[in-house]
Amino acid sequence: MEKHFFINVKRLRTKDIAIMGTMLSIYVILNATTAFSFSIFFLSFNLKLIPIFILAAYTDWLRTLIIGLIGGLIGYFLPTNADAGIPLAYIFDYYFPLLFVSFCSVLLPRNYKKIINYSNFYNSFIGHFWGVIKTFFIWLWQQKIFVLVLAIYVIMSYCSKIIGGVLFWSAGKPEGDNVWIWSMIYNIPNSINNFIFFVLFIPITCYTIEPIRKQIY
Repeated sequence: MEKHFFINVKRLRTKDIAIMGTMLSIYVILNATTAFSFSIFFLSFNLKLIPIFILAAYTDWLRTLIIGLIGGLIGYFLPTNADAGIPLAYIFDYYFPLLFVSFCSVLLPRNYKKIINYSNFYNSFIGHFWGVIKTFFIWLWQQKIFVLVLAIYVIMSYCSKIIGGVLFWSAGKPEGDNVWIWSMIYNIPNSINNFIFFVLFIPITCYTIEPIRKQIY
């Protein structure tokens, strides 16, 4: 029977600490270098969460939680933190969404179905290109549990960011302005953008490095 909940925690070993440190380092670097990669409607590609999700998918919730706690604390003191003056807003806007990944670790599948080979699907270049695209989305549909967990994560993060936005904007908004509505509307485009980005890149990244995980574990 396929296992759907991964609650058990294994004994911490030296290689686990090395992997956790590596993922934490990648997270901090991405957090510091991509924080201002905004475009229209302040949309951003949340690259910094990819190493945390990799850790969640290949280790367990406790290791992910430890790195989330440390990474969130370091992130607060980075110069890219826009909520530095309002610690409670930072907690809801960035810290809690980072910790939510550890909850996802309990639900994320540990096995990935093999990608179907469509390399000979069409003879022409354009036909082959669309064959590859079709292959990817068929494979993505097979990972629907992974996609569902990502959707749950985005919804949880959206709710937390609404509260963070209210705390952030309440300080500068005139009395009578409805910051709740503003925060809900403001966070919708970015949440949708994050969901699409996560679905397109996190499952395939975890699948790609699966051979490395097997060598380590």
